[in-house]
Amino acid sequence: MDQSKGLSALSYLSFYFAPFILPLIIFIVTKDDAVKGHSKKAFISQLIPILLGILYIIYLFTSVLSLNDTLTLSFQDFFFSSHFIGFILLVVITFILAIWNLVLAIKVLR
Repeated sequence: MDQSKGLSALSYLSFYFAPFILPLIIFIVTKDDAVKGHSKKAFISQLIPILLGILYIIYLFTSVLSLNDTLTLSFQDFFFSSHFIGFILLVVITFILAIWNLVLAIKVLR
C-alpha cells in the first residue's frame, strides 16, 4: 500500500478514534498535496459535529435558563420540545458524517 493512500485513509478513519486532531496533524506534517487535500476534507467533516454539538449545548442551556432561571429540564419538557428535535438532528448528522468518512477512506484505499 502506498504511504500517501494510508495517511489519507487514516485521516478519514480518525473520525472514530481521534476526530479532527489527527487530520490536522497529518495536514501540518505531510508535504504531499494529495494527502493534504484529504486531511483537509477529513478535518472539516470531523469538525462539523463538534461545532454543532457546542451550538446545541449553548442553545439548550440558554433556552432552559430563559424558561425558569434554573438548570432543570424535566423528562417531559425535553422530549416534547425543540430540544429533542435538535438532539436527534445532531445525532443524525454525526451518523451521516461517520458513514461518509468511512466511505471516503475505502475509496482512497482502492
